[in-house]
Amino acid sequence: MANQIQPSTLKTHIPLIGLIASGGLLEVAAARYPGGSTFDKHSVGFAWTRNFISALFQPLALNGAANSARIPAVLAMLALCLSLGYAFWRISRAAASARHRKFIETGGIGSMVYGFLVVTPLHNLMVNIALLFYLTAVLTIMYGLYIQRTTRLLMIGVACNVVLLLSAVIYYGNVLYWMLPTMQKLTYASCSCWIMAVYYNSLKTPATEVGLG
Repeated sequence: MANQIQPSTLKTHIPLIGLIASGGLLEVAAARYPGGSTFDKHSVGFAWTRNFISALFQPLALNGAANSARIPAVLAMLALCLSLGYAFWRISRAAASARHRKFIETGGIGSMVYGFLVVTPLHNLMVNIALLFYLTAVLTIMYGLYIQRTTRLLMIGVACNVVLLLSAVIYYGNVLYWMLPTMQKLTYASCSCWIMAVYYNSLKTPATEVGLG
């Protein structure tokens, strides 16, 4: 039993397990999507470079058929938001400043609450609110990484969030809109991976030593 994973060790990987489960559920949802996209109502199935993830949340697919992808897609979003929400909370515990701790906690968890609500008919409004909360948390984290001199993690964070900002420019500016479905997935994947990297970094040392703020 020497190789058995201890409960305390397993607990630290809960966010990662949740993200993997989210990805699996999203694959299931995509496989069950009947068809139709913003660019072609008569397309068959779900194309990762042509369909938005939000299409999976609707009662009816964009081709008018009943959408059997909805339940696994909503569960995928729930797993994603719970996992990243917990990660943000744990990252906030590593902030030396109470003010910055509150920014990360409120911004991070808030972004995940509103992020999950994108599965509702208030999708566009929830995207706007979630983005504001997310930027509050992320900018605070990046400042903490700068103070800590964790250069590599900071630079990766800058790159990931540049992808997010480019997606926002396309979304709000309606520029090169055909690229947005691909950018959406790239944003989700890159930002989630970076947050997990920051999460594992926050576990290494006590809060007073990490210097996130």
